[in-house]
Amino acid sequence: MTFFAHNQKADTKGFTVLEMVVSIAIVSLVVVVLSQVFFVTLRTNAKTEISKDMKQNGELALESMVRMIQRAKNITSPCISTGTTSQSISIVNNDNGVTTLECVLDGSVVRLASSSASGTTYLTSQNVTLGGTTCSESTLEFVCFGASGLPGSVTISFQLSKSGMSSLSFEQSSESFQTTATMRNNAE
Repeated sequence: MTFFAHNQKADTKGFTVLEMVVSIAIVSLVVVVLSQVFFVTLRTNAKTEISKDMKQNGELALESMVRMIQRAKNITSPCISTGTTSQSISIVNNDNGVTTLECVLDGSVVRLASSSASGTTYLTSQNVTLGGTTCSESTLEFVCFGASGLPGSVTISFQLSKSGMSSLSFEQSSESFQTTATMRNNAE
């Protein structure tokens, strides 16, 4: 009888193999779920940062171009009442200098730029591109409307995407931008 009582005490001191397997399975499941949540959060944050960068670049470029067109004395690019579409537009500034708003290939990145006698000023960063490998493939479009005696207006539209497109789908994103700018001065 003492032998039987001694075995009962020994059995209550440890875990069974089944209990250990179940514990390891539960811990493994929790680790897998937590790692998936962590990676999804990282991807979401990366996509948000990429989208934010594109929006900031696009809005800043639009604002700069609208300001230049509104302050211009004249639009030297052909403008007709039904609209003339082109990938660049030239304006005469108040100092009589000519500025061209256009696509410029900067290394391997197609960027928005303002070109004048004083040089080229990029309106977008190298983090974003207008698409394509050349300006003729870019998404930049100006539609110039003009009528005799009335201030000209220009509709600007383009699409930005992350430069150096990643093969990771969560890093691929693009944003479209469009606005219309009307000159404040009458054409001379």
